[in-house]
Amino acid sequence: MKRVIFQLTRTLTMIALATLLAGLAQAQAPGGQAQRPSTKGTVIKGKAPVNKEVLKVKLPKPYETKLSNGLQVLVLENHKLPQFNMQMVILSGGLADPADQLGAAQYTATMLREGTQTRDSKKIAEQIDQLGASLSANAGLSSLTSVVSASGLTDNFDPIMELFADVILNPSFPAEEFNKLKSRNLAQIRLQRSQPGFLAAEMFTKVMYGSHPAARFALSAEQIGRITPESLQKFHAANYKPNNAIFAIVGDVKPATVIAKLEKAFASWKPGEVPKTEIPKVAETGAAKIYLIDRPGSVQTNLVAGTLTIERTDPDYFALEMMNQVVGGGPSARLFMNLREDKGYTYGAYSNASSSKYRGRFQANTEVRTDVTDGSMKELLYEFKRIRDEKIPAEEFDRAQRTIIGGWALQLEFPQSVLQNAITSKLYGLPADYWDTYPQKIAAVTPEDAQRVARKYLDLGKLQIVAVGDAKKIAGALKAYGAVELYDTEGKPLQSPSVEAKTK
Repeated sequence: MKRVIFQLTRTLTMIALATLLAGLAQAQAPGGQAQRPSTKGTVIKGKAPVNKEVLKVKLPKPYETKLSNGLQVLVLENHKLPQFNMQMVILSGGLADPADQLGAAQYTATMLREGTQTRDSKKIAEQIDQLGASLSANAGLSSLTSVVSASGLTDNFDPIMELFADVILNPSFPAEEFNKLKSRNLAQIRLQRSQPGFLAAEMFTKVMYGSHPAARFALSAEQIGRITPESLQKFHAANYKPNNAIFAIVGDVKPATVIAKLEKAFASWKPGEVPKTEIPKVAETGAAKIYLIDRPGSVQTNLVAGTLTIERTDPDYFALEMMNQVVGGGPSARLFMNLREDKGYTYGAYSNASSSKYRGRFQANTEVRTDVTDGSMKELLYEFKRIRDEKIPAEEFDRAQRTIIGGWALQLEFPQSVLQNAITSKLYGLPADYWDTYPQKIAAVTPEDAQRVARKYLDLGKLQIVAVGDAKKIAGALKAYGAVELYDTEGKPLQSPSVEAKTK
């Protein structure tokens, strides 16, 4: 017990320290160029400490093998604590949904815990509780995979593994539990549509991806109505195959023991043909435009703005990571320091760069008071133009690099993160030394590289902006920045003509 407490205390201390240092690392306003003030008396001291040896780290590698049925296996030993975490990653997610059964992957995964041939939902829940274990399953509407996860104490490995295998191999998709799930989700739709953050994210996803499967964000009542227990059974039978899966485990286990137990628990799992998931190319978004969702009476405006970028394996990945870190990768990056610390428009402003087997996106988001919508738009565009037009000062760039590398080093304290990186490598076919050399590749990015990708991918002529707020109060301000289309909270166009952009 003392050892557990010591490890937990040490970990929490490191997290707190790293978070503090990461915040300090970027909060100083960039120098060397004439610009408007970016802080209100904020003084930043010190830098995130990054030992040069971290650039030459060699990470622990999981033991890899493949069972006779085609199941890929990754086992990462970590004997610090008597526990384990395991995942069955099915290589078919929402992107594999049949066109007439959107949500099949999501509902199939969610229903795994609701009953098998020998256990009902209550019995599964009781057994998980008795074992002090966790068991969950999920799949996104536009995800590459479906993931079943379980964790617990090593002493309880056998019963947890048996339960884990049962829900994967023998789900019954009981009609009663299925109808309860649908009823909850239909009620959730009404709640979601009352949330401005949801409306903004949903519209932005649709705007960026159009008819591409990546545009799937939330199911409609009609789409939920089409799903049946039979369609879930069909999806499961077609996609939950050992030759279409990766089993990964980390913890106080030995590879030989894990393999033997896997062979026993999944002895009945037979390989077979799996429908190929076709991922089409993402079409360009077209000219810049503003999509305004009218939410009468709203006291704030939710803003999301961004452009399409790259696939996960693109060589520009590291430069884009750096560009994003400078712009809005944390609570002390440019967007936060400008819109919150200097202007006081919001509680927070951030950016994010995502990527997958299809083109990802760079996006910035913030929630501001209605009366400062105009000023917030001005500052967002100012920061987008600045990262494109001005070279990042060396000191600011160094702090951003230290923040990324320091954050990456911190995750090495968590074996599950190391295993997750190994899974990512498998999914995207990354080189064996990818994560060993990750900090070196970040350190090799230059300010010129970051500016180059900003100019290449943050194309203001294709910038898509979504705003959710009271149209009567903010439409006029938005029209000054581009053509505006008006929608209601159901995502339906309202009778309002687009307005031509004005120079500002």
